[in-house]
Amino acid sequence: MTYTRSNEHVMFTYTINDIALKQPDDCVMDFGITFDRLLTFCTHIEKVICKALKLLGFVKRISAEFKLPSSLETLYCSFVRSVLEYGVIVWDPCTFDGSSQLERVQRKFLKFAAFALRIE
Repeated sequence: MTYTRSNEHVMFTYTINDIALKQPDDCVMDFGITFDRLLTFCTHIEKVICKALKLLGFVKRISAEFKLPSSLETLYCSFVRSVLEYGVIVWDPCTFDGSSQLERVQRKFLKFAAFALRIE
């Protein structure tokens, strides 16, 4: 990854012992948070949403017979919400699109919880 104040992308071939190093992809992952060269977190938000939806499907499958709200809340908070909130201080979803994608996962859980607990 190359940092510069210029708006143009700087291409430089780094070498070690006359062996050219491979240029990294556009996305960089650091401490589990993915960002691109412009320090936007669109890729990270997509990955987090995908992982959270998979975990929400898992929670739905294993808790189909649960009747206590506290057990559903515990499963959601430990599996899904922890994924959604990891590193949120760094990649704060300040755009409407990012926030709405995160809220979509939460709404899906609330719909499931209302159905499972027979709440109208």
